[in-house]
Amino acid sequence: MNGEDFFYDLLKKTEVVFKQSATRKMYPEENWNFAICETPIQKGKGLFFGLNWGGDNIDQQSVYPPKHKDRNWKFVTQSRPFFKEYFDADIEDLNYSNLCFFRSPDMNSFEGSDWDLALPLFKEYVDFVEPSWSLMLGKPPSRLNNHIKGYERHVVINESNDRRVFGYTGKLFGAIPFGSVPHTESQISTEARHEIWSKVKNYIHLSV
Repeated sequence: MNGEDFFYDLLKKTEVVFKQSATRKMYPEENWNFAICETPIQKGKGLFFGLNWGGDNIDQQSVYPPKHKDRNWKFVTQSRPFFKEYFDADIEDLNYSNLCFFRSPDMNSFEGSDWDLALPLFKEYVDFVEPSWSLMLGKPPSRLNNHIKGYERHVVINESNDRRVFGYTGKLFGAIPFGSVPHTESQISTEARHEIWSKVKNYIHLSV
């Protein structure tokens, strides 16, 4: 099966599972829907992902994503120079998805029980993609921690306010080099952000 055929197959499975979503049942009148990935499947390439798709009143994904399109969302624009510096890659050269395929405008509207539905779908996606490494934007939820072997926390100090900044590493699903860095909306200094990206990148590069 090629990447595009797999995408449509997983899309159908996600539609079935989405009907069981507690978030959907909690907000039945909202048009939040779901999506699989934002870039085409590129087997063996790195995987970049967040918690879940945001957005309100967005129809469900129905078309395989093209490689070249305007991806100018704020967090993508802010992340691009870091991917270029630490992974020598543009986001379009990576597999870009989310841990949960179900949308919600924010995580306060997301029902925690949906992780039990979401993680098997995400694992099926990861198993097919076979990424050489993975990087999450934001802190991993506790439900994911059980699927990260050798889970380790890394700390740097944000000098502007002496607050600690955290990154996380391990092996996703016991096999794939994994790192997590703060979301672009986190209020930390540029220096601290570079330092934590460097720590996480070093772990990933040594593990590949």
